[in-house]
Amino acid sequence: MLGSFRLILAILVAMSHADFRLCGLNPGVFAVVCFYLISGYVMTGLLRVHYAGWRDIPAFFADRGLRLLPQYFALACLTLMWFNWSQQNTAFLQHSPGSMELLANVLVVPLNYFMFNHSDQFTLIPPAWSLGAEIQFYLLIPLILLLRVRWLVLLGSLLVFVSAAWGMIHTDYYGYRLLPGVLVFFMLGSYLYDYRERPVQRKTVCLVALLAIVAGVAVLQLSGHLQLPYNRETLLGAGIGIPLLYFLGRLPQRAWDNRLGDLSYGVFLNHFLLQWSLIGKPHSVGTWVLYIGSSLVLSYLTQKLIERPVLQWRKKLRKA
Repeated sequence: MLGSFRLILAILVAMSHADFRLCGLNPGVFAVVCFYLISGYVMTGLLRVHYAGWRDIPAFFADRGLRLLPQYFALACLTLMWFNWSQQNTAFLQHSPGSMELLANVLVVPLNYFMFNHSDQFTLIPPAWSLGAEIQFYLLIPLILLLRVRWLVLLGSLLVFVSAAWGMIHTDYYGYRLLPGVLVFFMLGSYLYDYRERPVQRKTVCLVALLAIVAGVAVLQLSGHLQLPYNRETLLGAGIGIPLLYFLGRLPQRAWDNRLGDLSYGVFLNHFLLQWSLIGKPHSVGTWVLYIGSSLVLSYLTQKLIERPVLQWRKKLRKA
């Protein structure tokens, strides 16, 4: 029952990029943290069930590529066509692209390092920086599970995240965006999958994680570090996402829930294009309804016309 949860998270991301704030917090940040947790959960399940051996790793990579890239490339091409036609600059499309900037958008992973390579000056799909983190996780997770070093990766990433939250290293970059600091969330999701049929271990992981979050919030508040960029949102995202994943991951799948989940990726990808080309920033109830509604409709079309046919190829890769 994770489909509707994913769609709500994608809508929160779209709303956050239209300057929506919830009690002064950016809901897109805790939505992305929840996506990290879900990804760790789902990818562990996918590997355990369909791609459990070393020989299956190339098929897993192909599965992930077929999942992420078709809709991404379709919407990136639509955005590029709109930009060339309109000649309209935006905060993320500041100038005509060079070959290296186009290559960064094709490879996706370089977009995760925009703070170093300045790829955010020309990013066709601005939220794709987090896809860069996801892709890097996909490359690592088969090795992490097969080599049985998940606990070591979790502890190492936790150390990076704590250092970032305390301000010893850049809080935003290493506590929210770059893989070394956020792998801890992926790993927590991974453990929750493996313990889904082991209630004692599952409850222990949840309780320990939630107690650590509460203690972290208290210490950061007392030290004055909680106000550093996105500390509140990342900790809130983990505090919300872990118990929801705990409960929702155990519920049986439903067709309607899966259909709602199918819309989430398109909403995540298409909302900037809709802002730039049609709607602008919503400023009333009507424009908010138009904004989210248009995103859902466009997502339905790209999912039906692009992702659904590709799904048959993905199924052929999987071994029961």
